[in-house]
Amino acid sequence: MIWLTWRQFRTQAVVGLAAAAAIVAAFWITRGALLDLARDMGYTGCATDCATLADQFARQAQREYFGRLFFAGSVLLYALPVLIGLFWGAPLIARELEAGTHRLVWNQTVGRTRWLAIKLGGAGLATVAVAGLISWAFTAWASPIDRAGGWMGPDTFTVRGVVPVGYALFGFLAGVTIGMLLRRTVAAMAVTLVAVGLTMFLTIGFLRPHLVARTTYETTLTAESVGGISLGVDDPRRVIRVEAESPVRGAWILSNDVLTSAGAQWRGPYDPQYCGPDAPDDGPRGCARWIASQNLKQRVIYLGADKFWVLQWRELGVLVVLSALLAIFCFWWIRRRVA
Repeated sequence: MIWLTWRQFRTQAVVGLAAAAAIVAAFWITRGALLDLARDMGYTGCATDCATLADQFARQAQREYFGRLFFAGSVLLYALPVLIGLFWGAPLIARELEAGTHRLVWNQTVGRTRWLAIKLGGAGLATVAVAGLISWAFTAWASPIDRAGGWMGPDTFTVRGVVPVGYALFGFLAGVTIGMLLRRTVAAMAVTLVAVGLTMFLTIGFLRPHLVARTTYETTLTAESVGGISLGVDDPRRVIRVEAESPVRGAWILSNDVLTSAGAQWRGPYDPQYCGPDAPDDGPRGCARWIASQNLKQRVIYLGADKFWVLQWRELGVLVVLSALLAIFCFWWIRRRVA
């Protein structure tokens, strides 16, 4: 049975592992040049003005070919769970059920449970290996850029560390489960695309912020912390919206609000003598100073860089549990429902 499973899955496994090896080699070869750039720009080992040097290094890296590698690696790891679900998970069982070849195996000495266990075990290990290699290579390669710009943002966090392995494993099991239910390979691939993409969106946007405790930072709003001002000139209510600069670097900012002393959202009204087209020549800066004089405060709720690995392991745990539940369902379904 192991030999038969390998014969059926060997093309996908060889292609996947070869692609992972090529990607690892590309990141490994170019990492030295990225480290040299960080050293030449004074960011590596800096003692003073490190924030400015970090911003300069991050911008320069994005302008060179490192920026294209950074983008390509991010897109690949975002797409990897969907690709694995489409081309490894969905056809694995659906193809056999659609063609009826599963009956030939079940009529021999191999039972349903063993048949499914070997298929899930072999392809699942290949999934973990491919996703783990690519994620490890990209995380190590991008570490200088991440230290400069932060790695807690949702777009960055999802393609770093161990979380990509969890998403890939979930994508694979979701594809297998959907293929087993639909018994049609093409239909299963289409549904898997939607299901895995939707699950990633919901996990990243709604579940992840609640997996660890948030940090709240409050301070008096100053003119220097006013980053953007938006107001309606013809609005009789003189509503104004203020975007405050974040005082925290390298964090995932969940909310950044300007509040009154009572804790309510501040929306004005603004004074036309200081803000708007009739304001003096110093314009936005004068408006910022007027805003700062209104006894306002800034409240920032964020997940800091110190929560990175705690959040990584917790999110991985959630994905592993979901994958295990899908595997358990597959074993129950193959024994009870598949004729």
